[in-house]
This record gives sequence, structure tokens and C-alpha cells, in this order.
Amino acid sequence: MIRLKKLYEDIDIEVFKAPAEDELERLVKETINNNGKPVSWKELRERFAGIAGEDRLRKVLVRLIEKDEIIELPDGTLALPGMEQNYIPRKSTKRVRPLVPSKFRARWGNVAARLRKYGKPLGEVLKEMRSGSSEEDINIIDEYENYLDVE
Repeated sequence: MIRLKKLYEDIDIEVFKAPAEDELERLVKETINNNGKPVSWKELRERFAGIAGEDRLRKVLVRLIEKDEIIELPDGTLALPGMEQNYIPRKSTKRVRPLVPSKFRARWGNVAARLRKYGKPLGEVLKEMRSGSSEEDINIIDEYENYLDVE
């Protein structure tokens, strides 16, 4: 449950203070952490309905992604760094439009669509791709590991 400061309460109504931007960032990270697995945009939007509008929530997500405090996975879900190792991406046919395309491309390269099809945890797929003979797969993994080293 999201905790907010209560401003007023009587028998019929409770009034809470909307969170400031930094508090909203903290709440988003806590929500993902408490969920224990990556969350979709839809799930976040439902949890924050009545607390923060979609535009404000999207703005906070973009800021968190740019600061590398959360990451966008190949299927469009949002996670804390490290959660991607054991996460199995959904095999959605819906096109994933990243919130921060430059970060998404830097992290996943051209392999995002293929990673959704494997049906295995991302960490395991990346290891398999590393041991595979495909030159393209090895280059993609090298780019991903270089991105992680920069963080």
C-alpha cells in the first residue's frame, strides 16, 4: 500500500497530500521492489491512479530510467537493476515502445524482440548467447556488458 500524508479526515472523507516529485520517485521504486518482480506500465498506472496522473507518472519513470535507477526490459516491463537476470520476458505480440529509446537501444540493442521469444530468464539467455557461435550474438552481449560496466 502506498502511504501518503493525511491532511484531513472526518466520517465521510479523507484528504491526502499528493506526493512531491522525489517522493513519487521513491514510491515507484518501492512499488517495484515490494512487487518482487518487474511491473508493467498498466500495473503501475493502476497502483498510482488517483495519486499521480499518467503524464506525471511517465515523467518520473523517464527520469528514473535516465538515472539508471530502474531499467526497461525487452517486453516493456520496468524493473530495478539486477531483476532482469531471473526474469522471463512475456511473449507479447504487442510492439514495445520504450520510454527512453536511447537507453533501451544501448541496453538491449537489436536483440530485444528475440529475447521475448526465448521463454527463459534473461541472464540464462545472455549466457547461452555468449557460448553460442553467432558473431552477432557475441557482439550484442559485449555491448550489453559494456553498458553494465559503464553504470
